[in-house]
Amino acid sequence: MSNRISYNKDIFNAIDILRSYGFSGQQALLDTLCRVTRTKKVLTISETDTDTVYRTMQEVTSSMPRFPGDADMFYKLYNILSFIDGYAILSYLNASSEGRELAAPEVLVEKFAEYITDKIESVLIPECEKYGPGLLDIIESHPAIKFTLTCKQELKYELLSSVYAVFSNVKVQMADIYSYGFTSERFDLIVAIPVFGGRMLVNDEDFISREPDLIAVQNLLYHINMDGELVIVLPAKITFGSGSTASLRSYIESNYKIKEISSLPAGLFTPYTAIRTYLFVFSPGTTDDVVLKQYEPDKPIRRTSSCQKLVVANEQLLFSDEFAELSGWNIDMAFFEEEDAIKAFSASPVKKLHLKDVATVFRGKALNTKTEGGNIGVINISNINDTGIDYSGLDYIVDEERKVSRYILQTGDVLVTARGTTVKIAVFEEQSSICIPSANINVIRPKDVLNGTYLKLFLESPVGTKMLKSLQRGTGVVNINFKDMSELEVPVLPLEVQEALVQEYNTGLNLYKETIAAAEEGWRGVQAEIQSKLY
Repeated sequence: MSNRISYNKDIFNAIDILRSYGFSGQQALLDTLCRVTRTKKVLTISETDTDTVYRTMQEVTSSMPRFPGDADMFYKLYNILSFIDGYAILSYLNASSEGRELAAPEVLVEKFAEYITDKIESVLIPECEKYGPGLLDIIESHPAIKFTLTCKQELKYELLSSVYAVFSNVKVQMADIYSYGFTSERFDLIVAIPVFGGRMLVNDEDFISREPDLIAVQNLLYHINMDGELVIVLPAKITFGSGSTASLRSYIESNYKIKEISSLPAGLFTPYTAIRTYLFVFSPGTTDDVVLKQYEPDKPIRRTSSCQKLVVANEQLLFSDEFAELSGWNIDMAFFEEEDAIKAFSASPVKKLHLKDVATVFRGKALNTKTEGGNIGVINISNINDTGIDYSGLDYIVDEERKVSRYILQTGDVLVTARGTTVKIAVFEEQSSICIPSANINVIRPKDVLNGTYLKLFLESPVGTKMLKSLQRGTGVVNINFKDMSELEVPVLPLEVQEALVQEYNTGLNLYKETIAAAEEGWRGVQAEIQSKLY
């Protein structure tokens, strides 16, 4: 095959021509590429036979509305496309979304290839339009393996069928992995990167969740052979999420073997998404042990430079009983357990309970406007500082108390920021006016067995900080869901012990504030005295 760089140059030259004639939409470009690429296969014409080129291509594209073609444009386009093959088309499909669609990073395609062993006879790669030329190399280097590639969009299906038509071991088909029964076949290996996040309208009650990535993992598991594997990339939520996410984890644990969970580098899917992602390997059977890995990039990932190599920064093997002790599949906590503070917490005889069992956890209210002289104070991220809440700087809204009743804060409520660059924690104290939290804040309302300030102290400790960090769905920006927080395990000492610790903390905090205030007053005095002697 020819040089990839020249292919990419050729195809983008063709795109420039199309755009110069009024084609700016991706669908229109794909439509034209598809039709003309198929046309070139049946044309046998000389380089000077422009009339034949014009008539043939005009006939092929006649069904396209307002196609602005002329003989010169068709001839230029034909000459360029006649040199384009699969590498160029796959490069275009992989890169043309410009961050709007999920595409497989080349380094991840290479990682997928490592799971293709000598024992594998059949491979399914759903949504193959996400993969660049690296997939072509994998297929070309495994001529004895039968590859089934799926695609959802008809135009891309036409282009991909043209690309892979040269391989007798490849079948391309239209299929939707988010629908039950998308295929009747089973495979030795399935590799997938499903759509991340969002919800889908699914009528089939067989799916535990309505989220596309969770639908995909459940659906694809149905189609692995008895000795097969599903290698799939999923967002961090599946490792600790509650509700239907937790139900899916239980379903997988009960029916399949979990072989590997690996955290992938932050920013691997930039610019499409910044959410944290994990690579999972599932197979039929029962979990005996699980390989846990943390991958890091060989060099920092930036918008202008992608990851070139995945490096294993940490690796552990957990036996099934050890794995069962994790909160969900939160492998970050497994790696944290190597640290002294986490070891001490895990070994401590103090009773530990899930937050949902000792508190009510909810998210603040989404607000659009603020009003001068309103009757309801709103606590936002900016109001929380190192020593508490700055009530003097609150924004206010006008609303009826009954309409915000579910959000009204009570003394002892623990406020944890859900967004921002850092996690801030504070304990609310009743004010003269009603106060509610903004949507950027999660609220933990302790029950009788838990003191709010005691909980704050734990969450700000090294152990609590790492626990909260393990719940972050994003990478550079804090993104903590209140439902995920409810699954945290917290120590619950006798209430009188909690209160004694809080009193000790408050005594120290007051001394700290007094010391700082005295030091600042003294410093201002020194400055004033010096300034009085300057002239």
